[in-house]
Amino acid sequence: MNCEICGSTIYGSPRRIILEGTRLLVCGRCSGLGEPDLKVEEKQKPSAPRPLGTPKPLASLTSRLPKEIEELEITDDFPRMIKKAREKKKMSQEDLARTINERLSIIQKIELGKMTPDLRLTHALEHALRVKLLIPRKEPEMPEERVGHSEMTLGDVIQYKKK
Repeated sequence: MNCEICGSTIYGSPRRIILEGTRLLVCGRCSGLGEPDLKVEEKQKPSAPRPLGTPKPLASLTSRLPKEIEELEITDDFPRMIKKAREKKKMSQEDLARTINERLSIIQKIELGKMTPDLRLTHALEHALRVKLLIPRKEPEMPEERVGHSEMTLGDVIQYKKK
């Protein structure tokens, strides 16, 4: 992971700061350039232990995406795969819609590529058609020649006053 200000590789845990209204992940050297992001620090504080059987507060559940969404993405050719698998099972679009308890118009839009199914619908389609639609997410690779400090970074652009 690289610092969003100077571009150097961050060793250890990155720091979150707010600089001119923008939240940034930075290295230790650049962390003094902005104000610490207090919202992140509040989330990291350990909470008091809860008695067994009490549910987690709703805010902590919605603040982070499920692991499945962070690590998986739907294939690019999902419309073709769904249509091919449906036809292989000799199902009509109406049969598929009834099987996964969804509207026919949704199935039609998905097969035409006009709509991307959400995670629940993707799982239902995978189960009903016995196809693999979710694949591990790949990070875009940077060419080796561009990794160095030769390019301009945010730190090169920002001019700040020393107190």
